[in-house]
Amino acid sequence: MSERLISSFGNLSLDGPPRPRHRQRPPAPQRPPPSRFSKHIYLLRGLPGSGKSSLARKLKRNFPTAVVLSTDDYFLMEDGTYIYNPDLLQDAHRWNQRRARKAMTRGKTPIIIDNTNILAWHMKPYAVMALENAYQVIFLEPDTHWKFNVKELTRRNSHGVPREKIQRMKDVYEHNVTFRSVLHAEKQS
Repeated sequence: MSERLISSFGNLSLDGPPRPRHRQRPPAPQRPPPSRFSKHIYLLRGLPGSGKSSLARKLKRNFPTAVVLSTDDYFLMEDGTYIYNPDLLQDAHRWNQRRARKAMTRGKTPIIIDNTNILAWHMKPYAVMALENAYQVIFLEPDTHWKFNVKELTRRNSHGVPREKIQRMKDVYEHNVTFRSVLHAEKQS
């Protein structure tokens, strides 16, 4: 029995499987699978005056069929004047979200949301809609050198947002958001 046992282990090698004598070709490169998303939503984010609306206009030039939606539009009067009322901000956000939902159900692409979106939970309604309607979410910030310079943002923002407000927004700005972090975000009390 011991001879059988010894002979059965005689072919074992601790060096791993035997190497082929001829060189194997590497597998042919495969094309990446097509994206499962054919529709896109850009969630722009940034402090007032950072260049979000300029970025939205640039995207619109690149994608002429794009739909640009901004909560600020709620405060635009027929003559084009902007009259912000903080008491109506929640109504304005719900109004913009309804417009986004309508655009998604119609299959519009890309959709560009031009809002500050400084906190992850601000974007959650759009991310949930995107998930429900098979849209890829792309988070995009302006690439301006002043995007966190409060003094310059105060000078540049078109709605007269005061420096103190911009500073508070900068202090709580959530960096490096992901689709997952947005979906799991909760409104802070």
